[in-house]
Order: sequence, then C-alpha cells, then structure tokens
Amino acid sequence: MTNTATAAKGLEAMLAMRPLEGLRVLTIENYVAGPYCSMWLADAGAEVVKIESRDTGGDRARSTSPVRVTDDGRHRGLSLMRTNRNKKSVTLDLKHPDGKATFLDLAAKADIVVENLRAGVMDRLGLGYRALNAVNPGLIYVAISGFGQKDFLPSPYVDHPAFDIVGQALSGVMYRPERQGDRPTYLGFSLADIEAGVLGAYGALLALIHRGRTGKGQLVDISLYDASL
Repeated sequence: MTNTATAAKGLEAMLAMRPLEGLRVLTIENYVAGPYCSMWLADAGAEVVKIESRDTGGDRARSTSPVRVTDDGRHRGLSLMRTNRNKKSVTLDLKHPDGKATFLDLAAKADIVVENLRAGVMDRLGLGYRALNAVNPGLIYVAISGFGQKDFLPSPYVDHPAFDIVGQALSGVMYRPERQGDRPTYLGFSLADIEAGVLGAYGALLALIHRGRTGKGQLVDISLYDASL
C-alpha cells in the first residue's frame, strides 16, 4: 500500500469516528428538555441508554399527541421521535432494591447521567449526585429542572414542577414589546426546554474537559427559568 493510500485510509477512519465515541450516558428523562440534551450527546457518538419505567409507560412523550397507530394496534406518540434518535432504551424500576442496585452498577461505569425530574426526586431515591459520586467520582451529573437544585441558593419555587410554558411565562419571554396590551402569548414551540437542553449538553462538555484535567466529575445544574432568561 502506498503512503498516499495509507494516509487516505487513516483520514477516512478519523472522519468516521465521532467526537464522543466511547462515552456512556445514562438518562432518566421525559418530554423535551432532558431528551434534547442527551440527543446532542448521542448525535456526537456517545452511547446513550435511556432508563424508563414500565409502570408509568416510560417517557411521557410516548403517549403525547400526535399519535400514530402501529400495525399491531398500539398507539405511539410521535413526539418521542423528536428528541430520542440514536438512543437505546431499557426498563428499570428505580424504586425497587434490585432496580436501584442495577442502576448504581451502570452509573459506576458511566461517564454522564442526565435527568430532568423535579429537584430532589433522585436524592429521595438514593440516586442523586452525591450517591452516584460516591461510586464514581469522575461522573458528570446533568440535572435539568424548573428552578434548579436545592444545594446552592435555592429558588423559592424549587419544589414546584415546571413545564416549558412556565419557564416562558415567568422569564418574561411571553411578553413582547410589539404586542403591548395583549395577553401573554406562548411562543408556539418549546423554547425553554430546548434552551435548557442545549445548556445541559454544553455544561456536560465543559465538565468533560474539567474531568480530563482533574479526574473529577461535576454537577451541572440547569433550570428552565434560567435558560429562558
């Protein structure tokens, strides 16, 4: 093989490898914000394993309209397809001791965890950042919630659930100068969720650089409200 052919083959192999190949991401996510974050990581080559609960029907987007009836008669929410490409999915009961033990074992071998539950839910399950950091000090934990987590300057709304429309409303995005006198208007797409997902992915990448320098993981705390602002 000539030097030119060898160089071309090496370049082809390099281009075929995506930037995050070899990284494993675990997610506990619903609807848009968390899935949008992990979708970008999956697109960049990370192996994303989506943890879903059989009891609740998995990601709520599976039952969100528009719905398509499959050949076997099941109703499939097409919203799921917006933000879940390139991912694997498994069912796991995180409230059961065996399910919790399995998740801890997976987290010990993971690089990133992404969750967009209400603040404190993962802590109550015994699977929050501190618990996972104890088994994997290099783990990067991305938490996306309505108003941030409870460990640093907690919001007065920290215990409240929040959807995209709440982030848009409270941040003032729904009040537009050119429509003074009108009622606040939803933008028509999930801007707060999308922004939170982008910032979550960005934070995870910065934390990966930090881990490369120090060997230590970090908690990336993203709120829909802050992202909307």
